Amino acid sequence: MNFKEEFAKLLKNAFLKDANLEIDTILSNISIPPSLELGNYCYPVFVLSKIYKQPPTEIAKQILDQLNEMKQDIFVFSFVGGYINAKINDDIFFKNTITEVLFQDKNYGKIQKDKKTEYVIDTFNVNPLKALHIGHLRNAVVGHSISKIIEYTGDKPLPVSYGGDVGTHVAKFYWYYSKYLENKTIPKKDVSRWFGNIYISATKLLSENPNYKDEIDAIQSRMLTDTKIQEEIKILASYSKEANMKVKDELGINLVGNIYESQSEQKFLEIKDKLFLDHKDLFTESDGAIIADLSDYKLGVVVLIKNNNAPLYASKDIGLVTIKKEMFPSANNFLYVVGSEQDHYFKQLFKLFSFIYPSTNHEHISHGLVNLESGKMASREGGSVLYEDFRDKLFEKTESILKDNNLEIDKDIINAISFGTINFEMLKVGLNKTIVFDINKALDLNGDSAVYIQYTGVRAKSIFKKSNTDVSLKDLELLEKIDLDSEEKTLLNLISVFREKLIFARKDYRPNIIANYLLDLSHAFNKFYSSCQVLHSDDLLKKKRLLITKCYIITLINASELLGIKIPEKM
Repeated sequence: MNFKEEFAKLLKNAFLKDANLEIDTILSNISIPPSLELGNYCYPVFVLSKIYKQPPTEIAKQILDQLNEMKQDIFVFSFVGGYINAKINDDIFFKNTITEVLFQDKNYGKIQKDKKTEYVIDTFNVNPLKALHIGHLRNAVVGHSISKIIEYTGDKPLPVSYGGDVGTHVAKFYWYYSKYLENKTIPKKDVSRWFGNIYISATKLLSENPNYKDEIDAIQSRMLTDTKIQEEIKILASYSKEANMKVKDELGINLVGNIYESQSEQKFLEIKDKLFLDHKDLFTESDGAIIADLSDYKLGVVVLIKNNNAPLYASKDIGLVTIKKEMFPSANNFLYVVGSEQDHYFKQLFKLFSFIYPSTNHEHISHGLVNLESGKMASREGGSVLYEDFRDKLFEKTESILKDNNLEIDKDIINAISFGTINFEMLKVGLNKTIVFDINKALDLNGDSAVYIQYTGVRAKSIFKKSNTDVSLKDLELLEKIDLDSEEKTLLNLISVFREKLIFARKDYRPNIIANYLLDLSHAFNKFYSSCQVLHSDDLLKKKRLLITKCYIITLINASELLGIKIPEKM
């Protein structure tokens, strides 16, 4: 039973006829009171003042009278502080929530749709022959979480990686590799770290002597005609791409395709003549370059092709959309998980797309940077923190914390905590905010952390190991009239609103809503665990609390999956 919708239906029937409000409008104004003592849901009466032309108290009295006259046993109504409150009957609330969670199990919270809308998502945008640093993690983690949220809300995500395999960075890498690297043997482990260190070394050497830029420019020119260099770079790039995909697998990132800049550039060159012919009013020549003047839209000028005939980023992004349309013919919705530095560029790009691809929808999911205490990290700086270096430091710190707290230690537990920490820290704040990754705070067992959530989940699982029993819907049938303690009610209420939180997270793509929900859920379970003895001598009370605990575990696991967090079996 959807209690929120039931409350909305009752309100609609209780309103005076001239209110004429639709269910969706009523639902949009229903919220959760600050305290469960007030009720499970509340509706603000002041929104009706303009319709009724009466003070809120008078309106509330009329509505309450009508609500109380209705034949229903789900809610008890009251009016407090300008809100009509609906408190759900404990017995109905418990049995309906437990039934829904246990019956749906792994599908609890998911929304089913008859027709799924496809969303192509740019994510894990890492470049071969370049440093894969921790700044890339936010891009990867955000894209993966949004993909899961789209899937859980009934649509079909199509996450793809778009990497730059052409350009100056390739020449810079090859310059250092061919001239300065003594041992050119590619290692068998952490291959992306090997490539990243070469790129960082090249960047550092260039910063010490800017005159080396002439040598790099010369290599970039030779790359256009020298087949030997082309073949060697092709082989190196293939190893680098493979290494990046291993990192993707390690992080648990799902992709349905990989597209590279060389492909989008080639696609643009294939379609450009027809493109310019079809959109003569959009593209013009200026000093030998091809531009799109978007000044009328206060977006300035976009250069597509330089006066030396070299296609620039906008050209390649146009080719990229064509490739995606060929890969996914049914898709018309395109999401781009890219840092906030590119906000203006994407506004320009989407305006171009509105003319070139009028039947498609494009949205930039902008995110802030990731900093350590040393400051901004960028792949062009010699001080980049490589992903593998950061990961290994996290592994080491995780093992140390487990040891200090006399908790179990094995590779699976360390991996679950370390990668869970990466995901949670990248997602727990709004995407527009810069993250300062503090490893000590991120691994605080008592803080707002992934490991706190995981430890709480392990604690819940341990109850069933101690009891050496399980519970099911058959046990629910043994329970008659249910009364809920405060902590039981709080936890059960949070379990019941998972789908609502998921819907909020889908709107504007906000994984931090799920992260905060997980913290609230875990806090509520810990209070329940401390105040309510689960393995009670009273068999019926024990069954009631085991049922709540099992529903908590199911909800915790399902919600954690949206953020790429795994709940270990032990800690």
